[in-house]
Amino acid sequence: MSNHLTLELMTPKGDIAQSIQAIWFAKANFQGEQWLACDGATGVIFPVAGELLLDDHQLLPPYAFQQTSTHASKLTFSENAVFCGIRFNPTVLPELERSAHPIVAKSSLNAIAKTLQQSANLEKFVTLVKSYFTSQHRLNQHNKHSKHLIRNLIELTPLETAYQRAPLSQRQLERQVKEQCGVTPKYFERIYRVKLAKQAIKENPEQSFADIAVECGFTDQPHLIKEFKAIMHVTPAKYRKLLKDAQTKQTKLIFR
Repeated sequence: MSNHLTLELMTPKGDIAQSIQAIWFAKANFQGEQWLACDGATGVIFPVAGELLLDDHQLLPPYAFQQTSTHASKLTFSENAVFCGIRFNPTVLPELERSAHPIVAKSSLNAIAKTLQQSANLEKFVTLVKSYFTSQHRLNQHNKHSKHLIRNLIELTPLETAYQRAPLSQRQLERQVKEQCGVTPKYFERIYRVKLAKQAIKENPEQSFADIAVECGFTDQPHLIKEFKAIMHVTPAKYRKLLKDAQTKQTKLIFR
């Protein structure tokens, strides 16, 4: 997140981690906007205070579902806005709905939103979310093959190899992933390749884009630039500059 936002995030462990990727809480220090990278996951956002827009569409209380996106999404927020959310792992939301899991029931989501309106912080939010995950509400395994395929893609296993490791046919897997996530396995491969390049730019600011392209499985530097811009809505060079600018501002704040 940018220095316009204070973001707290909890990565679950144990059984709940099979369903939830992250539980997060954000407070805007100033009015601004932030691009959210797509990663094939879905979520629920709870606008608590202030104004919040996603891709220029206002998100209104008590909550809004964030569906799988094929590109980065623009989050716009007012000064002092407070909002938080649950980020589900890919393929999980349809399974939660099919299993009638309480975390996606309207009554549960409204109850969480009501409590947050009274008092909101990450610790309370995490406690609320965890209370809906008990041994009585376990997911079935309709999506286990899709999860396995996506896990391979996250690890940058070539798509053809990932298909070969699965017990289902390529056509069956393509249909399941598309039905459960709204995007194809091929698009997942693109998403995670760009995500790896994004991390490489962040961790190695001086590394050449040509080297990053090779390291992350792109054909060449132009291929990296084209894919990065298509999915992140910003070029690799612009993303690197944004990171450097944010670091400079943070350093000024520390030594002021």
